[in-house]
Amino acid sequence: MEADAKIAAQAKPQKQKKQKSGKKKIIENRGISGAGTDYTVYIMNSQETMLAVVIGFVVGFAAGYCYFDSKLVGLIVGLVAGYKAIDIFRKKKQTERLRDLRLQFRDLLESLSNSYTVGMTANRAFLGAYDDMVTEHGKNSYIAKEVRLINEMHNQGTEIRDMLNDFAVRSGIDDVRSFADVFHISSELGGDVAKVIRETRDMIGDKIEIELEIQTMVTGQRSELNILAVMPIVMSLMLRAFGNGEPPSLLTIIVKAAALLLFVFAYWLGTKIVDIKV
Repeated sequence: MEADAKIAAQAKPQKQKKQKSGKKKIIENRGISGAGTDYTVYIMNSQETMLAVVIGFVVGFAAGYCYFDSKLVGLIVGLVAGYKAIDIFRKKKQTERLRDLRLQFRDLLESLSNSYTVGMTANRAFLGAYDDMVTEHGKNSYIAKEVRLINEMHNQGTEIRDMLNDFAVRSGIDDVRSFADVFHISSELGGDVAKVIRETRDMIGDKIEIELEIQTMVTGQRSELNILAVMPIVMSLMLRAFGNGEPPSLLTIIVKAAALLLFVFAYWLGTKIVDIKV
């Protein structure tokens, strides 16, 4: 009951404390053990932050300078792009981490299914699953760390179903949440856990295959979208090559800025359209 109370408390949204500077401080949910990973947030280290800022600034400066033919505008665009690149890079890394975790979780279900089929207990099944995950994904993979944590906490007296619920809350993945709920109910009522694991594995596998098919279908559209992203700069360079070399007037800058804003909005809308989730 105490573990259930802790998990229920974790399920509530974590409040973000405001620092004196006015920025929100991200509070990670470390789970029951205090050593878990909160996959719902991604905190970049100093090297990742610096890399994002540098890439964003260079791209922004080059685009601003080429498009507006002004170093000052390029500097302003570069600074803004460098600042925005932090959030873009963070979301990209978090999306990649969740994708890898989901694929690895499918392999965990495969291992558990094989163990339960031959009549292993939950404890032995998860011990064997850890060795399988280390073999398939490495000792430092997300799923290997989670299974090791489940085994360690189980040796200290925490039920496996409680650790799965804890993992589901920290992962923020619906498939993990569904499996943890069904596993919890099956464990308490004496259901066919092996069947539950097989069905969950098949369901997740089908969803991943559908997502891969969709990604293949929209690959061409994404490539066209990325090509269109550089067209304003290319057109600006072509106009400059055929121009008279005079600096652009204020009206020209305003028109270019308005056209660029419309293009950015269209590009953002295009990325939302091709971002199909199952």
